[in-house]
Amino acid sequence: MNLKRSFYIMLIMSLFAFLAGCTFETSKQSLSFDNNKNSSYYLSQADNSSGSVKVNWQLLAIRALIKENKLTQANTLLSNLPSDLNAEQKEEKLLSQGEIAVKKRRPFDLNQLTIVDLNNSQLYRYYMIKLGLDINSKDLNAQAHDYLQLEKYVSETEKRQLLNSTWNFFSKLKADKIGKVLVGEDDITLQGWIDLAYAYQQNNDVPAPQDDDTPDTIATKSQNQKQLLKQAINNWAIQYPDHPAKEIISILTGEQTLAVDANGKKVALLLPLSGSSRIFGETIRQGYIDAIKFFPQEPQQNVIVVDTTSAPMDALIQQAQEQHVELIVGPLLKNEVTKIKELAPAIPVLALNKVDKTTTSANKMCFFALSPEDEAKDAADHIYSQNKIKPLVLVPQNDLGRRVAQSFAAQWAQLSANSSQAYVQYFGNAKTLSANMNHNVGISLAGSPISNDEVSSGEMISAGFDAIYIYASYDELTLIKPMLDMGANKNIGNSSAVMLYSSSKSHVANASDDFYYDMNKTEYAEIPMIQKDNVNTKIPSNVQKDYSLMRLYAMGIDAWRLTNRFNQLNSYQLNFLDGMTGKLSTSDQCEVTRSLSWQQYIYSGTNSDSKSE
Repeated sequence: MNLKRSFYIMLIMSLFAFLAGCTFETSKQSLSFDNNKNSSYYLSQADNSSGSVKVNWQLLAIRALIKENKLTQANTLLSNLPSDLNAEQKEEKLLSQGEIAVKKRRPFDLNQLTIVDLNNSQLYRYYMIKLGLDINSKDLNAQAHDYLQLEKYVSETEKRQLLNSTWNFFSKLKADKIGKVLVGEDDITLQGWIDLAYAYQQNNDVPAPQDDDTPDTIATKSQNQKQLLKQAINNWAIQYPDHPAKEIISILTGEQTLAVDANGKKVALLLPLSGSSRIFGETIRQGYIDAIKFFPQEPQQNVIVVDTTSAPMDALIQQAQEQHVELIVGPLLKNEVTKIKELAPAIPVLALNKVDKTTTSANKMCFFALSPEDEAKDAADHIYSQNKIKPLVLVPQNDLGRRVAQSFAAQWAQLSANSSQAYVQYFGNAKTLSANMNHNVGISLAGSPISNDEVSSGEMISAGFDAIYIYASYDELTLIKPMLDMGANKNIGNSSAVMLYSSSKSHVANASDDFYYDMNKTEYAEIPMIQKDNVNTKIPSNVQKDYSLMRLYAMGIDAWRLTNRFNQLNSYQLNFLDGMTGKLSTSDQCEVTRSLSWQQYIYSGTNSDSKSE
């Protein structure tokens, strides 16, 4: 009898242990975060669970909400978590609180977390939080060491992203700031990053163009500089053969290329070919079809052109599937890109616009757009590289203007490690500007500080600006420049202490001599295809006469080339293609970004011209 009872006790204990193990495994699995899942997925899992498993799903939902920048919702969910969390859940909660604090630029006590209790994934998040806190406190030495710590715990999928971020940090440090980084006697990796930054900076500056430089002279100077840079980087690689940065050497020397896919694709090109957006869609279509003339060595494509105004998006996707299309290129309009992302077709997509990052797509979806926000980031890079420390951004008083200002400010804050601030001033439309000018009302050099997430409405600052970036149309800029001179009671730009920079929006074909006179020595951003003295005869004459159309035409060509490399497109690839719209890179979520050409307006009487930078 006792033997029988003992048997039952052992059986029940074994079953209990098995069930407990299952519960533990379920809990453990529930805390495994999948970057491809959004917050809605995790919240639905939490709604269908209970107990400790429910808490795990809630913690994962909080992580997803933070990733989606839904911080208010994440905080609400955090505050509603039960108090009786287990050790792992407490660590997860603290990590999420730290990530929110960094995003909101608030203090956070990292000592609440015990490093020895964290796994590699959590340690990576720990040092990301520390990096964010050190960025907010402008501690360059700590930031340098944070990047090295992150390298120890980074996953393979995030390794390239971290390498690029690390290089972005070191490459932007000026000589006086590099000296603030403390290097241990045996810290070869850190010393390697510093030496690489020195080598790059000392050999990457093209001599400023002189007034008598010809296009051939400028090209020769640029080529000589590239050779010097390549030699300096190769010498560094010999000295540091095992350094992690060796994986990005081809990027630094400009040698990185992305090989074309093995075979041509069957492509559905989705564009608006009727209605109010017809001219945009038709010009991109023309560039896409003509691309083979510019790059005959690349694979041919079987292209089916589809008018997005002809049917709903789900019907167009169904049509593409029935025709065995391998890749969808487009659509162009933002609302259509949002719709196709929601539909998540089985066919991969190269969208020709960018949308909110808060949702993820089940299939591979990349984004390529002529974005003013990307152009503003490129402007921040260019202006910072010229050792400017206090930029003023002039933008129209509308939603696009605010987005441009925020994009510029976010990039500036990253470059300067928050050691200097970007400022903004808004202007009205051309009619308002003209009225003010007629009443002798100038534009003062004053602006409000811009934060990363919102434009401040604080007091206007009116001293110390050494650079002005203007995002305006041609008509607006012709009024803004003399109004700046009027407001300052002196000439702004040209040879003054305050440099002027403008966007491609104001660069037009056949600008007047008066415009060149006013804008003399002003630098402006433009796509490489547009060169005043080198208009390609392959470009249709109607496109040549309108730079806004030429940019769309160039976009069509670059979209065709991206299609030929689509299978190899991944996140975080820098300068992998010298495109017609700029040097192309990919950032997070396979967003293609552009680095533009910078040129100068040069007034020379009746023969006004532009010079490349």
